[in-house]
Amino acid sequence: MPYTVGSMFAAIGGFCKAFQMAGAHILWATDNDRFAAETFNANFPTYRFIKKDAVSLSVRGDALKPVDILTAGFPCQPFSIAGEKKGFKDLRGELFLEIVRIIREFGASRPKILLLENVKNFRNHDNGNTFRRVQAEIQKAGYWFEGKHAAVLNTSTHTDIPQNRERIFMVAFSRAHFSNNTFEFPAPCDLKQRRPVKAFLDLNVKQADELYFKKGARYYPHFKKAMDAGDPKSVYQLRRNYVRENMTGTCFTLMANMGEGGHNTPVIKDKWGIRKLTPKECARLQGFDSKWFIIPATLSRAQIYKQIGNSVTVPLVKRLADNCIASLAANEAMARVRCA
Repeated sequence: MPYTVGSMFAAIGGFCKAFQMAGAHILWATDNDRFAAETFNANFPTYRFIKKDAVSLSVRGDALKPVDILTAGFPCQPFSIAGEKKGFKDLRGELFLEIVRIIREFGASRPKILLLENVKNFRNHDNGNTFRRVQAEIQKAGYWFEGKHAAVLNTSTHTDIPQNRERIFMVAFSRAHFSNNTFEFPAPCDLKQRRPVKAFLDLNVKQADELYFKKGARYYPHFKKAMDAGDPKSVYQLRRNYVRENMTGTCFTLMANMGEGGHNTPVIKDKWGIRKLTPKECARLQGFDSKWFIIPATLSRAQIYKQIGNSVTVPLVKRLADNCIASLAANEAMARVRCA
């Protein structure tokens, strides 16, 4: 039987898609964002999706079936260097504790493996106190989890997708099922295999007019000056009062606020002018292939950008999913040997 997965803070289903591709069976997913719920349900119509905030969620009340693996990309804003960095003093930061509560509610049927995700700065937030508390809470819940069981992985170095996106991933093993935590994080890929940014872009099709910077627009001269001086094939980004060029051959980190104005939005030049990346292009740079990913027509462009920026990169999580499943299979094989 396939290993089973439950996903908290599931958003549009990045974790779910990755584990589906790894051969796992998704039993349930939950999130309180109604727009993300539309996208999730459009792409995973057969999965059970519970639109509810984590505080109101409960194992008994929502009839959550026990799963082998629990995933959770819990809110990152309280820990990001781009925010106020209030951590657990921010109500969103406290939502991590709801993951621990749900684990405890499962009792003896708690997940065998936890896979958590957050921003790169999470490990060093508040001089490491945040991570130490998380480590203590996970350990008290009955899991093997230390500093070595967390790693910062970059989409651009651990997949063939050229997006500079660093995120911390944390993997904990249940003491009730494992004698220790031997999880191995995936190694970096051969950079020669990384695809060029242009492979993800629709450069031969004129995009919607509103995506192009008009000559009289506020930011147009900034981008034109930077692109005239730099490589016209590069990806650019407005940061406060200046435009920077990505000289690494990759795209800047896709962020949730891409649809809120000119700042933090990846910008390119095509034969029709200077424009922002489209939602479909951004989705591809997160591993949401246009061959299967459905973007609901009812959503605004700003909502789609937000969902994509908040998501995980599917191929990167797929590598983690493969290793989680391999760990479960190896542990079961060892148990059979011991019982023989």
